[in-house]
Amino acid sequence: MTLALQFAMAGEAAPFLARGDFRRLEADAVYGFEFHEAAGVVVGVAGAHPRFKVDSIGTVPAVLLAHTLVTRFKATRIINAGTAGGFESRGGVIGDVYLGADAVVFHDRRVPLAGFEAMGRGHFPVECDVALAKRLGLKLGVVSTGDSLDCTDEDAKQLAALGASVKEMEAAGIAWVCERHGVPLVLLKALTDLVDHHASTASQFVENYALATTRLAEKLVEVVAHHSSWRPSR
Repeated sequence: MTLALQFAMAGEAAPFLARGDFRRLEADAVYGFEFHEAAGVVVGVAGAHPRFKVDSIGTVPAVLLAHTLVTRFKATRIINAGTAGGFESRGGVIGDVYLGADAVVFHDRRVPLAGFEAMGRGHFPVECDVALAKRLGLKLGVVSTGDSLDCTDEDAKQLAALGASVKEMEAAGIAWVCERHGVPLVLLKALTDLVDHHASTASQFVENYALATTRLAEKLVEVVAHHSSWRPSR
């Protein structure tokens, strides 16, 4: 059995990788995905886009990376860990770490045609261990995915209707792959910003990124240890 961790950004993965003796594996020659391995745990990072020189965020690289983890590395469970936005009106606080609950959805795929609307929303299953969340002090909430950092008025309306507590840019794409392959998916998201705060999402993200990624690594160490024989070395 192989536990796979999937990150979009190198800065999200780095604090966790620093806690273990991970060996860097051969990168994907086409997409530039980076892989690390230790004690039956594989870490996949989307890596920098060769032309834009920034992290490959969003659903397109997330789908391809998830597919690679399942097919090349034979992942039997994926933990998608990363940063995200939350909602002050729903109890979110900067640095909170959420375990995805109920289902993961898309909030910006609006296709008002018979049959297609439900497909657009997705409602993909996620694995949620309530007892583990309680033990580790994790909040529970529905995670929603869109391909934009900002939040339009229509997005906000959809997020509220979907009951989302977390807004991010990869999870539902990964869930699409996991559902097709019958691979359980765990979502762990740390809040960098509050969507309904007066400050811009971008400024909050930059200001709180280090705090959120540190909190994420602290909780992720315990979640990974719960699901595998891996233990931190430092």
